[in-house]
Amino acid sequence: MAGDESAGFFELERMNDHSVEISYFGLLPAFIGRGLGKAMLTRAADEAWALGASRVWLHTCTLDAPNALPNYKARGFQEFETHRYIADIPDDPH
Repeated sequence: MAGDESAGFFELERMNDHSVEISYFGLLPAFIGRGLGKAMLTRAADEAWALGASRVWLHTCTLDAPNALPNYKARGFQEFETHRYIADIPDDPH
């Protein structure tokens, strides 16, 4: 929350191996670049650990905001695995 407005959201998913994935994490465009992602990611990780997680993890990609990966690393996340592939993203027809 930023004042009375919702700035973004995250969703946690418990896995069978007792890990917790931050399966969705995002800020609304108006709130990107204002430092709110730091606090929100910290909150998401804290809530995941509070669920008794054996580890907390997430996915990222080059389509994420440029500050996403540095934010993850600054909160203690480490790169575990890297995959490279090319995807064609069609232009918006509207």
